Amino acid sequence: MVTKVLIVTTVLTTLIVSGCSERTDKSTSSVETVKEVPEPVKLTLYQRGANISDEEFRALIAEPVQKKYPYITVELVRSTQDASPESLLSGGNLPDLLFANPGTLREIKELKAVEDLTELVRSTRFDLSRFESYTIDAIRTNGGDPNKLYGIPFSVNFSVLYYNKDIFDKFGEAYPVDGMTWDEVTSLARKVTRSENGQPYYGLHPADVDRMAGQLSIGAYDPNTRKATLTSEGWLRVFAANKAVWDIQGNQPGNNITAFMKDRNLAMMPQLGARLGELEDLHKQGVPLNWDMVSYPTFPEAPQTGSETDVHTLSITSTSKHKEAAFKVIEVVSEDATQLEKTRRGRQSGLKDPKYKESFGSGLQTLQGKHVAAIFQIIPAKPRFSDKYSDIAKNQIATAMNKVIKGEADINSALREAEELANKQIEAAINK
Repeated sequence: MVTKVLIVTTVLTTLIVSGCSERTDKSTSSVETVKEVPEPVKLTLYQRGANISDEEFRALIAEPVQKKYPYITVELVRSTQDASPESLLSGGNLPDLLFANPGTLREIKELKAVEDLTELVRSTRFDLSRFESYTIDAIRTNGGDPNKLYGIPFSVNFSVLYYNKDIFDKFGEAYPVDGMTWDEVTSLARKVTRSENGQPYYGLHPADVDRMAGQLSIGAYDPNTRKATLTSEGWLRVFAANKAVWDIQGNQPGNNITAFMKDRNLAMMPQLGARLGELEDLHKQGVPLNWDMVSYPTFPEAPQTGSETDVHTLSITSTSKHKEAAFKVIEVVSEDATQLEKTRRGRQSGLKDPKYKESFGSGLQTLQGKHVAAIFQIIPAKPRFSDKYSDIAKNQIATAMNKVIKGEADINSALREAEELANKQIEAAINK
């Protein structure tokens, strides 16, 4: 039956074509359809700030793009000392696409080398409403202009509190739970900080004090006064919270990642999602860590607010000669299939649909049976104002905190000295 239909269709098609031929050119017996094949396009993607492995690049960017658009190839260029944005731009070799964190996006934008995607989004009808609003807002904030869009979310770097179950079991203490404040986590850390048979066990490494400040949206610099703001009540607050952790007797771990992953004598580690890859590697090596996670510690005045929004973006450089092809790459990476594969590998999607949360980490052995829901109980804090002068002010924070931890200065004195030094450097930079 199928064959007969095909024959009839063919005959009818022939008659129609013949009829048309008689009305036009009787010498023509068939109609030829010529499909234009696009010229091959080779795009380069510059990785700086945000991390992506060679295998992730292949599976999440290069191969999906090649499958949908066989004429487009994408090659990865990694940032090195010899391949800085400035050197690539001055040499006329800045890649077409940029894979970056907020700091790098701002860096390229200050070089006037990143494209505003607003018109491409409009002309292609690219649906921004699919994304969580905070991801788009963060990119606009980092770009310095709420009316311009210098990138599309690739993934969102989340924050959680990782903990070593063996240490809590060893000392008969209850595991941490979701919704704990910094004060509560610090109190729990006191219970598991001790030394046994010459082996020290540390309760908590609080991580970077500036990350705490980000949770409360505390800035280090005021663009209106062009002055550092390190002596504000907010900085006093987070310095005190950070100091409380280091003041626990015997709780002086070194590098937090080494203490947690290798030495395995750190009970709790508030950290970013990138640690999942290291935990997965331990599992594959046959030396898995007995760990789990709960929601990131918060402040009472900012419940359910985690670290500052850290969106890894895909952007197009203003120097690219293939902007339309480059935007096709962004479109492919934002499609459902690619996003689902990304979340399966343990990268949080910036898209709203619940299915991306449901599929999160399903491809990671180390996440089987873990409290994955902890990742989605915290909303990232809004990004703070950031420019080269705020960077100068923030550069003084770690030094000030170290003075406090070592007992070389009290919090007020350390922050006052840091602010004074920052203002001198800011003034010098402004007058340069």
